[in-house]
Amino acid sequence: MLRVFGSRISYYTGKLETYLRFRSLDYELLPTIGNERRLREGAGAVQMPVVQLADGRWMSDSTPILAWLDAQQAGPSIYPEDPALRFIALLLEDYADEWLWRPAMHYRWSYRQDREHASGLLADELTGHIPLPRVVKRLLIARRQLRGFVRGDGVDETTRRHVERSALEAFARLEAVFAERRFVLGGTATIADFGFMGPMLRHFGQDPTPSELMRNRAPGVYAWVGRMWNHRAGHTPALLPAVDAPLSGLLAEVCATHLVQLRENAAAYARGLGRYDQEIQGCRYRRVPTSRYRVWCLEQLRRAWQALDATARDALRPHLPEPEAAVLWDATAAVDSGYDPEGRAPFNRAINVFGRGVPR
Repeated sequence: MLRVFGSRISYYTGKLETYLRFRSLDYELLPTIGNERRLREGAGAVQMPVVQLADGRWMSDSTPILAWLDAQQAGPSIYPEDPALRFIALLLEDYADEWLWRPAMHYRWSYRQDREHASGLLADELTGHIPLPRVVKRLLIARRQLRGFVRGDGVDETTRRHVERSALEAFARLEAVFAERRFVLGGTATIADFGFMGPMLRHFGQDPTPSELMRNRAPGVYAWVGRMWNHRAGHTPALLPAVDAPLSGLLAEVCATHLVQLRENAAAYARGLGRYDQEIQGCRYRRVPTSRYRVWCLEQLRRAWQALDATARDALRPHLPEPEAAVLWDATAAVDSGYDPEGRAPFNRAINVFGRGVPR
């Protein structure tokens, strides 16, 4: 029995829960609030999810948690055997984790109906032990999230349209993919699918405003969310033999958005900046928070690229547009997080994506 500290409406907890259901692994869902001291002592940071194994060891960060858990399982892995396809899966997971986070938080906390929905659920689930009126707890939660993860992450009247366009573009690109096949890379789920379940299950698929948009504009994506939640390990249908047009279109969007953000964030971190400006698809984001963790994400992607042979790289390069994708192979790129140099994740001392947890 795994002890999973998180929330039933949490982005990354939903990603992990989808995997645990896929592998039929028993788990108990516990709140983070009220357990902060244990989480800091055990895992290094209070974040969602944190997992405690039956032997007492602590794991944090959904990406290395899934990698470690999958290595313990018998049968086919969720990581494709083909090196080029495996790299694509890792890149898509990172895009879903780190780029779609901003529109997911924006829709949840910028729209009144969504804000009331989420704050009520979180107040009931996480703060029942706090002796404050429910309405006060809801207001405090909503204020913290809106100030920190929306306005504090560069979402304002000048960027809001682009933030929402990013979500709708992800819907459209995935809708084209699912018109061709049941899962992102073929006939069964890979780490790319589990990555997309982070934003698509608990945010875009459940919050009132984006879920209506998904149902109306991308019903194939909406159906895939349910398919993933009900998917179980056991079958090994073939994956794609090569990148097709819908997948190439999705990769182009990843390069134009996520890889630009990773490049600019790493450059800002190298300069010692706490905040920086970035221009993505012609939209200027001002004073977004620098993330040491995302420098590490870029390091991991670059290591995965460097591990590819020439054949795999040649197959991928036409689908990774330059100059945006060049950060994956550019030897002059500033990439040195200093995080987890021993490669112990998910058993290392975790850090938050943003400093102490919430952008100020």
